[in-house]
Amino acid sequence: MDYLSAARERLIRAQARVTVPPRVQTAGRYGFYLGALVFASAPYWLGGIYYPDIWTDMALWGTIGLGLNVVIGFAGLLDLGYMAFYAIGGYVFANAALYHGFSLWEAMPIGAVLSVVASAIIGFPTLRVRGDYLAIMTLGFGGIVYYAAQNMTSLTGGYNGLFGWKTQSILGHPFASPIDFYPLALGLTVVAALVTRALRGSRVGRAWSCIKDDEVAAGAAGIPIIRYKLYAYMVGAVWAGLAGAIFAVKQNIVSPETFTFNQSFFAVAVVIMGGMGSITGVILGGVLYVVIAEWMVTYTGTLSGVIFSSLLLLVVLLRPQGLIPFRPRPPRWLLRHYLEDPARGTAGVSQPDG
Repeated sequence: MDYLSAARERLIRAQARVTVPPRVQTAGRYGFYLGALVFASAPYWLGGIYYPDIWTDMALWGTIGLGLNVVIGFAGLLDLGYMAFYAIGGYVFANAALYHGFSLWEAMPIGAVLSVVASAIIGFPTLRVRGDYLAIMTLGFGGIVYYAAQNMTSLTGGYNGLFGWKTQSILGHPFASPIDFYPLALGLTVVAALVTRALRGSRVGRAWSCIKDDEVAAGAAGIPIIRYKLYAYMVGAVWAGLAGAIFAVKQNIVSPETFTFNQSFFAVAVVIMGGMGSITGVILGGVLYVVIAEWMVTYTGTLSGVIFSSLLLLVVLLRPQGLIPFRPRPPRWLLRHYLEDPARGTAGVSQPDG
């Protein structure tokens, strides 16, 4: 069944169900937007330094999830070494700021570019394999970056990491407290969400969807598989590199222990829990991870990771598509044209009984 046929069947089933009035749908949509706005502004009315720090981590993990969502959710590529690009962004900023006097605004584009270059170098041979082999190769890449960060002391500072750069500022306002970092991290998440949403509906996004559904059929249809896989890998690396630079500024230190395999696993878990391909769901997954793994650690100690992993298992068992699954919605004008156009053989489609 092709894309339009599936859309037609979906529309027919929707017409047979009791539909929610448009006013209720609009009210629910605006209620969701209002709730998201209130939640995003919480650090400003909660006050202190603890809550802004937690909300900044939520925004950074939302960006990480959105970048990995392009790789896993859009293109269907299992990447177990994604945090390597996060590390590249952090170490690029640390070296540029510490040894060359670069500001955050100058180092962030450099980190993003080098993350893309690294993704292209490792992705070109890696993305020619599929399934378990792809997961193993990406895991190996993450291990390479981790052990390089431990042993290349001249660039990374080894186990001690890099620290001691001057305080960053924007328009003369220094980044001195967590509330100063939050607008930057939140803005990056919003931009990542808008860009990935636009990509999902573009020609490139449709090619990714075809590759995810059936790679052999996509290749037979003329889609250059390796090229579009590489596009997904590179786009995902951009957001990890940018988020890594902001993380380094916020923490005032970059060390190898921040970029272990555990972090890559949790990044994958954020995407799976939120809903692969769903932008809102992935952001929610990042929020839940920080709430459980960072916020609740005060009350649960080392059990926070157990709680998050248990929640992930429950989601996989009870709601395998994620908390907020992605449901593609073709344009209504296209559906109407497809249903009413006699040339397509769909005129006079009877409605189901009952």
